[in-house]
Amino acid sequence: MSQSSMSEITCPACGSKHEFKVWDSINTKQDPELKEAVRTGDAFRYTCPDCGATALLNYNFLYHQMEDKYMVFVSVEGDAWNQMMSILSARQKDLPDYTMRIIRSYNDFREKLMILDAGLDDRVVEIIKSSVWHNVEETYADKGIDEILFAMNDDGEHGFLFRSKDKMIASMEFDMDLYKVVKNAAESRLDFYSRGIFVIDRAWADRVVGEMG
Repeated sequence: MSQSSMSEITCPACGSKHEFKVWDSINTKQDPELKEAVRTGDAFRYTCPDCGATALLNYNFLYHQMEDKYMVFVSVEGDAWNQMMSILSARQKDLPDYTMRIIRSYNDFREKLMILDAGLDDRVVEIIKSSVWHNVEETYADKGIDEILFAMNDDGEHGFLFRSKDKMIASMEFDMDLYKVVKNAAESRLDFYSRGIFVIDRAWADRVVGEMG
C-alpha cells in the first residue's frame, strides 16, 4: 500500500513553515488517483498557505505500478542507493517478470514514466539516446546541453528534449522506425546486459553499445 508521513517544510519564498505530506511509497493499484498526480507533479507540489508560492519537492520514494509490474525507486538524495539495490535484488527473485529501476532525479523519473506510458522499452530508448548524446557532443558542444530527455506531448507524439541548466533549448522527433530496428537488433541480448542491473542510463547504454560493437 502507499505510505506517507507529514514533514515540516520551509517555504523557499517567504520562509514560513508548514506541514506537507511526503510519500515514502506509492502504489497506483491501491491508490489509482496517485497515478495521474505523480505524472502532473501534484503529488510532490508544495503550495505555501501564506504566500501562495509553489515548489516541486525532491526526495526519495518508491513508486510501484503494480498493474504493469513496474517498480522504480527515486534516489535523489543518494543516501539509500545501496540499501535499495539490495532490496530490489531480493524482490527480483520473487518477482522475476517485474521491471525494476533506480533513478537519480525527478526528471529521470518522469522520463521513465513517459517511456512506460508510450509502451516502449527504456533500454532501447537509452541506447538510441547514447548515439544522440555523442552527436550532440561532437556537433553542438557550444550549446551547453546537459540533459536529453524522452518526452511525449498531449497528442501522443514522441521526441527528445535538449536541456541546458534546467531550460529547454531544442527538441527532435523520436524516430520510431529506428527504435524498431535497434530493438530487433538488440532484443536477444538486452536481458543479458540488463540482468541484475537496476540503473538503466547513459552509462549503461554506452557500455552496452561498446560491447555490442
